[in-house]
Order: sequence, then C-alpha cells, then structure tokens
Amino acid sequence: MPWRTWLWALLVAGAAAPGCEAVAQAARRPIDDPSIAGAWQALRTVNCERCHGKGHAGLAAPSIVDYARTQEREAFVRMVLDGDPPRGMPGYRGNPLVSENIDGIHRYFLGRADGSIAADARPHRDSR
Repeated sequence: MPWRTWLWALLVAGAAAPGCEAVAQAARRPIDDPSIAGAWQALRTVNCERCHGKGHAGLAAPSIVDYARTQEREAFVRMVLDGDPPRGMPGYRGNPLVSENIDGIHRYFLGRADGSIAADARPHRDSR
C-alpha cells in the first residue's frame, strides 16, 4: 500500500475512534462545574498568564498544563501554594482566592491536560 493511502487510512480510522468526538465536544463546551469555574476566575484574577503565557502553555515560565500532566497532585498543590522563589515562582498560600480554590485549579489544569477543557473555554455566567 502506498504511504499516502496508508496515512489516509490511519487518519480516517483515528477520526472514527470511539471517544474522540466526545473529547472534542467536551473541549468545546463552556465550563459548567462551579469549582472549576471559580478556579478559572481565580487564575484570571491573579493573572498566571503573565508569566506562564497564553493558555498557560508556557512563556517566561513553564507550561502549567504540562506540569499538571506530569506531576502528582501533591507536587502540583505544593508548587502553587509554596512556589519556587529562587526560580521566580511566587507562592500563593497566603492568597485566599488561590488557596481556597486549589482543588478546582488542579482539576482545571488536569482537564486542560487531557483535552476535556479547551484553552479558550469560559464558564457559564451561572457558574461564576
């Protein structure tokens, strides 16, 4: 089979794989979980994108999405709350907006990492 035919067949098979469309639809939906919506608002308020870039995908500071994908929950929470001052990452343990929403923040970035929450997803007005 020529490589182009093989590639086409592979792409068609991947597009028809169970669950692919469900993940794509979930990523297009607004955020409707109140704890994740609150986390989204907290992230916007403290402006994590200032260092971590648009969609928190990395800029002057590393990608938070990749960090959530590769680290255990405890390490993620410790990094957000305690920071890494020698590397320029402030800790947010003293900021109630962050510390009170840490579970939702972690869940938000896990959703970003697995594709169930799109980078441009916004909460429903009722969820905030």
